[in-house]
Amino acid sequence: METGPLAQQSRSFKQEEEQLLVDRCRQGDRDSFAELMRLHQKQIYNFTYRMLGSEEEAEDLTQDIFVAAFRGIRRFRGEAKFSTWLYRIALNQTRNRIKYLARRDFFARQSRRLRPGEESPWQNPELLADIAPTPEQWTLSKSLAIQVQSCLNQMAPQARQILLLRDVQGFSYEELSEMLSLNPGTVKSRLHRARAALQECLADKLE
Repeated sequence: METGPLAQQSRSFKQEEEQLLVDRCRQGDRDSFAELMRLHQKQIYNFTYRMLGSEEEAEDLTQDIFVAAFRGIRRFRGEAKFSTWLYRIALNQTRNRIKYLARRDFFARQSRRLRPGEESPWQNPELLADIAPTPEQWTLSKSLAIQVQSCLNQMAPQARQILLLRDVQGFSYEELSEMLSLNPGTVKSRLHRARAALQECLADKLE
């Protein structure tokens, strides 16, 4: 990952470019919103895929998130980064979808369906966000990938989301604090508990 003045200039330029797109979107420019979607769709899909463990559900939810963002873009005042605002929408939409699916026994059925030889959302390195850890860190063996997703399905959504946002999407503690409306200390303690829960679950499954 790039560091230093050149990387900072590049990030600054991208933020300025993104802000121009946001300003145009607020004036009703659909092409600018399509460009914002292109910039963020992979990361949003990556997040929803791991939260739900289903390609079909993740595709539907990702579409719903961007529809909600388009409808609400005029209310975006720029107090936070666009990505932070977008992920707040994604988090709310994902929580609602999880509640809906949980009432229909979706996650229990997903865990029963994850068997050796079947696709798991943790297996395909092309689904990793651009800012994710290296493929070597997240490209797991098929059997372990299945167990990881099974453990994620068993975790509380709040624990699952903070683990994915930090350890897969790569958001900073400060960004997570803003997204989740929590102080940084609470973010760190919740992340620590989420990591411990995942490790404990995997240890039990791999005994």
